[in-house]
Amino acid sequence: MFLQFIRHQNKAWVKLLFILMLWLSLCTLLLMHYGLNFPSALIDSAIFSLLLLLGFMLLENIFRFYLPTKSNVILVFILPFILSLITLFLGDFLIKWLVPYTYFNTNFLNSIFIIRGFIILLIFTAYSLMLNFQGKLEEQAAAEEREVKMQQMAKESELYQLRQQLQPHFLFNSLNSISALVKVQPEKAREMVLQLSDFLRGTIQKEANKWIKVEEEISFLNLFTDIEKVRFGHRLQVDFKVEEAIDQFKLPHLMVQPLLENAIKHSLYGLTGKVTIEVNFRKREKNLEVIIRNPFDPKAGQAKGAGFGLEAVRRRLFLIFGRYDLLKTNASSPQFTVELLIPQLS
Repeated sequence: MFLQFIRHQNKAWVKLLFILMLWLSLCTLLLMHYGLNFPSALIDSAIFSLLLLLGFMLLENIFRFYLPTKSNVILVFILPFILSLITLFLGDFLIKWLVPYTYFNTNFLNSIFIIRGFIILLIFTAYSLMLNFQGKLEEQAAAEEREVKMQQMAKESELYQLRQQLQPHFLFNSLNSISALVKVQPEKAREMVLQLSDFLRGTIQKEANKWIKVEEEISFLNLFTDIEKVRFGHRLQVDFKVEEAIDQFKLPHLMVQPLLENAIKHSLYGLTGKVTIEVNFRKREKNLEVIIRNPFDPKAGQAKGAGFGLEAVRRRLFLIFGRYDLLKTNASSPQFTVELLIPQLS
């Protein structure tokens, strides 16, 4: 890694040196074309090239720490103007001070004084505008990056809140059932407490692992179903059907449980007798599809809180995938169908 860094730095310096040598050669040839001898042209080019380089470095350091706003955008032009004057007069002074007059055609130097100043002003102004534009782009990119991070944090916060809402929603229902069973059927109440503790322990342990395999999700669904069977007895039957092709597929943890809970409420609170709910896990193209079917009576109305699970899952899907079309419902008496599509990220 260190050697790669050194090689990269060496390449950068080689490129910079090549550009400087090319610039110096062009300036020298241009001055020789207009009448200066080689030593004079080389010295003149070297001095003004060095001053230009120092001016570039000064502008870079200024605009690195301060970008002019709309109210003082005039600085983008004032700074190059001041630097041009300094470069022009300082360069002219250094040439006449460092080299004897006999080596230079002073008339030629005086004749190109204004033209040279204008060219230097154009160069500094162009560089100043470029630095300012680049700084604005970097500032905009940084602002967009902060916005994306803030949106991501907001999504994660909302996902966390949704999960915290879903857990008590199921927990309160289970505790109410346990409370009702304690006096009438204490053994069932004890069984339900043990199953509930296993379920909650698993959800807490898996909190950090947001994506799990299908078989792990089904194991939690079986625990959940066992708890619900304690509440509803022989009336509830849940059939899981899983295709072998999806054994490596994954999905967000506890994505299906609120939908199954919603199906149980639709069925058992509106119908009498035994109820069978089908939960199918299958492959749809390269994605995972979960289909839940349950019987329902449209005339019986909706159980209290039955719509919360659907809305929470729909919102959670949007926060994860940015899509609203992944959860579909179809109420066609006597069956209610929920279709859940989970895109595979890898």
